[in-house]
Amino acid sequence: MGEPACIDDEIPFEVPEGWEWARLESVAYVAAGKTPSKDSFVEEGIPYFKMYNLRGQRIDFDFQPQYIRPEVHYKTLAKSRIHPGDLIMNIVGPPLGKLAIVPERFSEANTNQAAVVIRPNPRGIPVEWLFYYLSEMTAINRIATRGSAGQLNISLTQSKSLLVPVPPLAEQRRIVAELGRLLSLVGSVERDSADLGALRARARAKVLDLAVRGRLVPQDPSDEPASALLARAAVERRALVGEGRAKAPKGGWSVIERRSDGTHYEKRGDGEPVPVEVPYDLPEGWAWARLGVFSDFGYAKSVAADTIPDNAWILDLEDIEEGTGRVLQHVKKRDRQAASAKRPFVHGQLLYSKLRPYLNKVLIADSDGFCTTEIMPIHLYGLINPEFVCLCLMSPYFLEYANRCAYGCKMPRLSPVDGASALVPIPPLYEQRRIVDRVKAVIALMS
Repeated sequence: MGEPACIDDEIPFEVPEGWEWARLESVAYVAAGKTPSKDSFVEEGIPYFKMYNLRGQRIDFDFQPQYIRPEVHYKTLAKSRIHPGDLIMNIVGPPLGKLAIVPERFSEANTNQAAVVIRPNPRGIPVEWLFYYLSEMTAINRIATRGSAGQLNISLTQSKSLLVPVPPLAEQRRIVAELGRLLSLVGSVERDSADLGALRARARAKVLDLAVRGRLVPQDPSDEPASALLARAAVERRALVGEGRAKAPKGGWSVIERRSDGTHYEKRGDGEPVPVEVPYDLPEGWAWARLGVFSDFGYAKSVAADTIPDNAWILDLEDIEEGTGRVLQHVKKRDRQAASAKRPFVHGQLLYSKLRPYLNKVLIADSDGFCTTEIMPIHLYGLINPEFVCLCLMSPYFLEYANRCAYGCKMPRLSPVDGASALVPIPPLYEQRRIVDRVKAVIALMS
């Protein structure tokens, strides 16, 4: 044996009296997995764990299960044979720190080179102690990882050399039992919180659904009908188009009228009215309108990143809270790489995420700024309430439309044409305000 070497610089923290530090390989068997040849895989055989089977700190073998031949398991991959009670840890990331204790239902299993098998010595450290200690991540984060760009690797040697605090056996068992009890309570609270969050989301969706169908507040016959409001918005936009300060609607000018027999007709430009199918019936005084007629949806243009002032607000998708119409944070350009072009927006404009699954990320800008190209600034014409339109874009009706129209494989999105063509329910102006106030009051009660 060599001379003892000082490892004070490796000790993460001081341990209580009676505890000791030990290398993982001195208290457990540690072996790396291996990937066998393609012909080793079979329809039925020995379960073969891949890192996607480590989900939520558990073995999820129902997700894309693979099996290998028994002779490969017992010979070529003999060192990485897995038994119930073994601890599996991934050593290739990101992310690192995926761990799972093998349950009893796997009498035999194996794994690939992206993981190590950790088997505590008999009558030694309980496997739960190692699981909890490594799950805390301090020990794993202290390892000098290596690997190619974007990848983190821990070697088998580094895994074996991990320092583990070892309390007296009886104390280990007490700690493990108490951690199990407390984490069970935490899990219960998290499940309850998730259930409550899902209930709130369903309730919020129901409120928005009632709002855009005219069922949230009573109608007032004295309110000016929405058709008059839309007509004034069209006059304003036509004037701006004539002055060169705005563009005509995508798809042309459109007016949708409801006739006395309940049918709807749409007139585009100077053409004859043609029947149009509307999503659902609206209350008296309401009207359907194409989003692109009373807004400039789809016309937002980008500017070069190097033209944006250093103190400008740069809004990204991650800054918008889903389904609430709230911005999470204001981020300055100097705090974010601005390598690509951005879209300018102004105070009061709607900011709409056109990407799935973030189609319910909508808000009203509370100042001027710039946003990434996944976000669509929308200017409204006339006196149409932007808060009502914001609620409408987050409603189940519009989400279903946007999801149905979204195109593309990697990053499905709502196109400018489909967005501008969307039918939007418009109430009278004063009812829009009453709806917005009622939605705010109801949602506040859910918070």
